[in-house]
Amino acid sequence: MILKKSVTLVFSIAVLFSCKEKAKDSAKPDEVVEPKEVESTDSTVGRQNYAIAWKWATDNKQLVEDNLVVIADEVNQLWKEDIVVDAYYDSNAKIDKFEYFPNVFFFLKAKSEKEASIILNKLTLVKKGIASYQIYPVGLKWMGRDHVDIQEKGISNSFAAVWTSDNWENTTDSLTKSQADTILELWNDGSIENIYFDIEGTQKANDKTDFVFFINTNSEKEAKELCENLPFAKNDIASFELFSVGVFWLGNYEEFNQN
Repeated sequence: MILKKSVTLVFSIAVLFSCKEKAKDSAKPDEVVEPKEVESTDSTVGRQNYAIAWKWATDNKQLVEDNLVVIADEVNQLWKEDIVVDAYYDSNAKIDKFEYFPNVFFFLKAKSEKEASIILNKLTLVKKGIASYQIYPVGLKWMGRDHVDIQEKGISNSFAAVWTSDNWENTTDSLTKSQADTILELWNDGSIENIYFDIEGTQKANDKTDFVFFINTNSEKEAKELCENLPFAKNDIASFELFSVGVFWLGNYEEFNQN
C-alpha cells in the first residue's frame, strides 16, 4: 500500500484530554455529533479504525473522581469487545494537564464515523460533560508491535508522529520504496509501532486522515531526529508534528489473552 506513487501522508491525532484544536470542515472540536441512525455492530466485517482525540471539558476534579471507576469499566468493556484497541496513556502530559489524571489516546473500530460517534456518545465521559472528542479516520492497521524487539530496547516514551504531505505529487517510485523500506527497518528494530494507513486518502489525495505511527525513544529530540531522517522528510515530500502520548497501555484484547 505504501509503495503507491500517489501516497499522501495526511492525518491528525491528539491525546485523550489533550487534543490539539484543529479546524476541519465546519465542525468544532468540542461539538458532539448526535447521529440519528447507526449500522449494526454485530459483524466485524467492514470496520475501520478511528483515532479518538479527547479534550477535558470540565475543571471539576470531584466530578472526575466520582466517575473514574465507571469510566474505566466502560473503556475496559469496549476493549474486551474489540472495539477499543491500541491505547496509550501519558501521566506527565505537558498540554491541557488536569490535576493528576493521565491523558489517554486510543483507536476505535467502527463501520463508519457515525457509528463511532454513537459508541462514544454513550460513554459517561461524554454524557456527563467530562470530556469532548474529535474523530479522525485512519483506515486499517498496517503493522502492530514487535513485542520482542521493543522489550529488548527497554522502557521508553512514545510519541505520535503526525505527517502532512506538502509535495506528494513530486513523489517517485524509488522515493516511496525508500520511505517504505526505512519504515520497515524502524519497525523491525522496535523504534516505531502501531502503523495505521488509510488507502482511500492516498488514492483521492483528499484531506482524510491516512497515516500515523508511534515512535519509541527516550526523548522528543530523538523522535524528531528519527522523523527528520525519513526520505519523505529529507526530500520535502511531507512534514511532521510530534505529540507525546506517554507509554503503550492496551493493545488488542484477544492478543493480550494469548500472551
